[in-house]
Amino acid sequence: MNLLTRVRSRLEQQFGASFPRCAHSGCEYRARWRRLLPVHGIQLQQQWYCSPQCFEHAARRCFSRASTTPAAPPRGQHRIPLGLVLLSRGQLSNAQLRSALQAQRESGRGRIGQWLEKLGFATEQQVTAAMGMQWACPVLPASAVGSAADFAATLPIGLLESFRMLPVHFSRERVLYLAFSEGVDYTALYAIEQALQCRTEACLIGTTTMDAALARLAQHRREADYRFGDWLSDAEMARITCGCVIKFGAREVRIVACGEYVWARLETESGPTNLLFRRSGTGVQRSVANG
Repeated sequence: MNLLTRVRSRLEQQFGASFPRCAHSGCEYRARWRRLLPVHGIQLQQQWYCSPQCFEHAARRCFSRASTTPAAPPRGQHRIPLGLVLLSRGQLSNAQLRSALQAQRESGRGRIGQWLEKLGFATEQQVTAAMGMQWACPVLPASAVGSAADFAATLPIGLLESFRMLPVHFSRERVLYLAFSEGVDYTALYAIEQALQCRTEACLIGTTTMDAALARLAQHRREADYRFGDWLSDAEMARITCGCVIKFGAREVRIVACGEYVWARLETESGPTNLLFRRSGTGVQRSVANG
């Protein structure tokens, strides 16, 4: 190793934190000596890119993967059917369950819990409590959701409406507690963990409570949340995201698949900016069963 190589290696070690190596293999500065001034760059999926151009190339690949693959395979579900839970608790008769199942089949829509409530065979509280046993999740009272608006800004309203979920608490240990009203959606939990770099825990609330909470949040949509249609290509999504990175001065971006959306979360000094791109087609399946 000659003297010039040794000097360069020593300087690389001493100033590596100030002059990180761009993760884009086609970067024109990647194989050259670093600039004398530090470059802030952009973090994407925990990798550093020195310029908007390098970031856009990487973002295009991320959008391509997220658009064609699910956020996570649904976990195994070994749940007792809701009707059997209510039967075992003595809150439903066999005849009532058969009538509700027949009405569900003839209609071709709706969850069994909705039909039990509609026919007057069970109350919303009974159905929600049975779902808590079904999913092994705690059930929150309506009073516990009163401060949910304090945590709602953590997630874009489009995702909350799509999955019918509500953030109810974010602990100091970076555990985000999310309430559902139609069963737990594990793809949503997985995507949120990736986007927020946190852990998630699920709980359940009643349908009426969820409807009221989402209606309140819809009246106060954040200006930093944007939704786009499903006609955009991977290159267009990357270009839009890159433009927002420049406009809002984002220093970190995470891109994840989340149900019917591809979600780009931009971390800025003034708070998160969320971009939701609807996936092309209508074949994206959710992991929540109707039972």
